[in-house]
Order: sequence, then C-alpha cells, then structure tokens
Amino acid sequence: MKKILTDRRVIVVAAIAILVLLFMNFNQRMILLSRLRGQEKTLTLEYADLEGTKFALETQVAGADSDEVVEKWAREEAGMIQNGDIPIVLIPPAGGVAPTPAPSTAGEEKVEYWEIWQELFFGD
Repeated sequence: MKKILTDRRVIVVAAIAILVLLFMNFNQRMILLSRLRGQEKTLTLEYADLEGTKFALETQVAGADSDEVVEKWAREEAGMIQNGDIPIVLIPPAGGVAPTPAPSTAGEEKVEYWEIWQELFFGD
C-alpha cells in the first residue's frame, strides 16, 4: 500500500512541476505579446507620420512643375527678371556703414582676488 502512495505523490509532484513550467512559459509569452503590441503601436504612428510626409512631398513635386511656382521661385529666390522688367540694384551710401565701436575696457582696473579679501577683512 505504501508503494501506491509514493507513486501517486511522485505523479502529483511531477504534475505540479509541469504546471509551474507551463505557467512560466505562458507568463513569458504574455510579456512578449505586450512588448510586441507596444512596438506595433509605435510603428503604426511612425507609418502614419511617414505617409503624411510622403503626401506633402508629392504635393510639392506636383506643384514644382507648374509655371507659376517656377516663376515665383525665379523672381523671389533666384533674383531673375523677365524681358521688359527694370532691375533695381541697391547701392550702399558712399561713406559706408560705420561699424559700431567695440566697448573699451581700458578704464576698468583689474582687481586681484587677494585685494578683495584684504579689503573685506582689514578695511581701507
């Protein structure tokens, strides 16, 4: 009779050990699932952002082919003129712009740290 109880105990202990291992494996899989779902959310947001950027760039490329956009760029950024335009070139005054003088430090006297401490402790 003792042999049967011993065998049942061994079987119960083995079953409990197997259940613990299965529970640990399940727990690890749940942690991995949580991590992967977080990555999925991050990548979904990044994908939506990239799709918006792609759409904006496609719009700019489509607009770059139009004559109005090319003319606006040529006149404003490249400084080009059309036939019949009168170019205006701004010339600085003859004297030029006077540079602002640098602040002079000649009037300031450099005081050493030991002189400051001497004045602090001993007065005049």
